[in-house]
Amino acid sequence: MWAYQLELPAHADGRRRNPLRRQGFATLVEVEAELGRARDLLALDEDPHIRRRVTELMLSVLKDTQALPAVEEVRRKVRTRQDLNPSVTVAAWMEEFLRRKRRIDPTTRRSYEAHIRLYFVPYLGEIRLDRLRVSDIAGMFDAIEEFNDVITAVRASGDPVQGATVRKRRPVGPATMHRIRATLRHALNIAIKQDRLIDFNPAAVVELPDAASPKALVWTDECVADWNQTLQQRLTAEQQQRRGGALSRAVMLNIYASTPRPSAVMVWTPSHTYAFLAHATTHRLYALYRLIVSRSEIRFRTVSWGFAA
Repeated sequence: MWAYQLELPAHADGRRRNPLRRQGFATLVEVEAELGRARDLLALDEDPHIRRRVTELMLSVLKDTQALPAVEEVRRKVRTRQDLNPSVTVAAWMEEFLRRKRRIDPTTRRSYEAHIRLYFVPYLGEIRLDRLRVSDIAGMFDAIEEFNDVITAVRASGDPVQGATVRKRRPVGPATMHRIRATLRHALNIAIKQDRLIDFNPAAVVELPDAASPKALVWTDECVADWNQTLQQRLTAEQQQRRGGALSRAVMLNIYASTPRPSAVMVWTPSHTYAFLAHATTHRLYALYRLIVSRSEIRFRTVSWGFAA
């Protein structure tokens, strides 16, 4: 068995550092190859501070992988003045990223916070930022799609106990996935440009389904009749399954919410809108509802007149 010993740069306060000792090599060629790599790493920069950081990187990588880091990778980090020992995790960086975003509107901040809380921290949070890979991010989106199936199945079951586990959660569509990726890409770009923690943005190359907007359909009488028929069939089937027992409000709401619409975007007719307003006259937000309807009518008329012109 072959071994080697290499003197390392002293600590910043002048204290002598223990030599690097490695043993267990089967041949002289193997031991000379690793010793040569270690010397090449220490020779990347004459700055004592940089040499100390390279030394700390070598020892850290050896501890984790039992191998020295690649010389070219470390050379690139030294040349671009990146942090040679970025131990920050994705979760920690996301917290820092959000702290720095002081000049954003409240809606954007809530969106960032939701993406971080629901997706980045649970699926990527423990990964070191410099070790985040495209496959990690792709796996996060695979997990989101799997949870979409869980939400759909739970809501279709009508079970209020299971329904509580997905309360306030809805399936994540392609457009939302693109927004989640955009948030992650933006946060990682800041890590590259401002702190030089990484030199590659894996979120920029993750492939996602097209985020084409669903075609809006009007709630015609035929659409309403078909949807009501499907809803009644599902309610009847659920009642029969429960042997004629009354359905709770929670079960009925779950069935109502999970009954598929003709399109993800359905548009009320004027009669539907006026019926809603008539029903909501005593609601505390009635004035807001009325204002929304009035502004919608103004925009519609403006577009119609502009087209006619």
